[in-house]
Amino acid sequence: METETMKPGDVRIFKPHKSVVLAVGVWAKRQGKYLRIDITGSGKHTTVENNPNSERYHRTLFRNLRRQLIENGCWPFGEEGAETEERE
Repeated sequence: METETMKPGDVRIFKPHKSVVLAVGVWAKRQGKYLRIDITGSGKHTTVENNPNSERYHRTLFRNLRRQLIENGCWPFGEEGAETEERE
């Protein structure tokens, strides 16, 4: 079975469940002493950070995206960001 390659911004609609699969690009970079995960392909470019004082902080979203980056060999920061694995 041949599959189409998806790229950021590609959308697939699954009926009758009324669900959408959206291909997004996700990558991490350093922002000062904190880390930022960028997300693109949803029509807008957005970020999420592990800085609890930032309006872009979202512990669970950062944690879940970090896990995906780690699982796919795209997390260059070792254990940094692991504090989002535990609740305060």
